[in-house]
Amino acid sequence: MANNVTNYLKVIANDETTNRIDEMFDNAGGYAQTLKLSETFFGESAKDSNEWFLDNLGAKWLYVENNIDMGEWNLQSANYPPKEFFIHLYKLISETDPDGYLEVRYEDESLSPVGALVVKKGPNGEICFKDKEDYDMEDPTADMDWEDEGYDDAQMNFTDEKFESMDNMVEVCHTMINEGNGEIIK
Repeated sequence: MANNVTNYLKVIANDETTNRIDEMFDNAGGYAQTLKLSETFFGESAKDSNEWFLDNLGAKWLYVENNIDMGEWNLQSANYPPKEFFIHLYKLISETDPDGYLEVRYEDESLSPVGALVVKKGPNGEICFKDKEDYDMEDPTADMDWEDEGYDDAQMNFTDEKFESMDNMVEVCHTMINEGNGEIIK
């Protein structure tokens, strides 16, 4: 796995919850502001140390890249999707919307892996996590120059295929949790 992972977060919750979470992300800083993000979502318990970040975020750094839409954010993390952060975020969501949940589509900068994860209630009301990854996705433009004939079409088609694959993985995660095959989180 390379160093940068792009995480496309989608919060599915009532308007009150989505607005509250959006406001938190708006206050969480931007590029290279992992401590600011940690303080925003964890309060005074946040520490400026790689060990704390790994234990509580699931990555040695995590920051807000940009807002995509209401309840949708692009986050950058180091090496892995920040599983522990997403579980913590789910708990914040469930404080004001017990039926809320989150979905994440992610891609490593080397495309190994491309994946998705879901955090939501399981069939018995427990917090569940499930992820799915694809390590075999290859960019057809990797050996092309951007000036090459067909580059734009190949890049657009690949982007569509990549996001369709991530959408399918999200659905697999939902199905597995609904069937009781998610990882139960305490």
